[in-house]
Amino acid sequence: MTYEHARDLNLTYDSGRGYWHFVLYIEPPHGAGSALNGGKIMQASTSRYAAEWINRLTECDPDALHVALVGKNDAPNLWHPCVYEDPESPSAIARDGCVCWQTFHDPVTWLPVAAHHFRTVSGNHEYWRHFTFTPLALPEKERLDRLIIDSEADSIWVRTDQGNLHFLPEARGAGYSVGYGGGGPTELARMIEKIVQMDGYGVAAGTSRGMPNEKVMSWVSSKAADRTQELGLEQLKLLCRTGSVA
Repeated sequence: MTYEHARDLNLTYDSGRGYWHFVLYIEPPHGAGSALNGGKIMQASTSRYAAEWINRLTECDPDALHVALVGKNDAPNLWHPCVYEDPESPSAIARDGCVCWQTFHDPVTWLPVAAHHFRTVSGNHEYWRHFTFTPLALPEKERLDRLIIDSEADSIWVRTDQGNLHFLPEARGAGYSVGYGGGGPTELARMIEKIVQMDGYGVAAGTSRGMPNEKVMSWVSSKAADRTQELGLEQLKLLCRTGSVA
């Protein structure tokens, strides 16, 4: 049985209490797990990977997952139209500026996405920021083909052997980064070890708390890692053995 808004979602708002009540039963029709774990914010940038992800999003009506994504303070604004659709929208400013929210889902993972629009009245400043959850795991039948360090979007992606682009599965509060000695590179180094041990299969959020492979940690925390690049599975195995990707 697949998820249908009208059948599976019951959402009401109590203005007296100021929060949302909902009951939701969901089975994603395909793709990665979608538990509400790590969060991700993606802003339009020069990243071709971010552009690929944003361009595949599908518009949809707000639902309980979007409410959980943005929180109770912004939740009522999910139903306000953009200034481009209605200059009198509650999210419009002087019929020209805008602070609306628009809702989407990712058709590959079925995760919710909420996009926040900021536009000044003059239009001199305008941008969109996309908020979503990271998946708990890659799809069961897909194998990691390439790990992507995306410096433009400050993100780590995975390209699977099916050609699908995913955020690297991430546990809540355990994000990834490169180019310095800290928690983000440490978590990425642990994840690279895990990927190699699993031969690219079953990539899921969460790593052990022990110290990572010193060779991997040294490379991940160096300037060599701090640029946009794609690393194949064999390069990751080489990194674990030698501390180098070439």
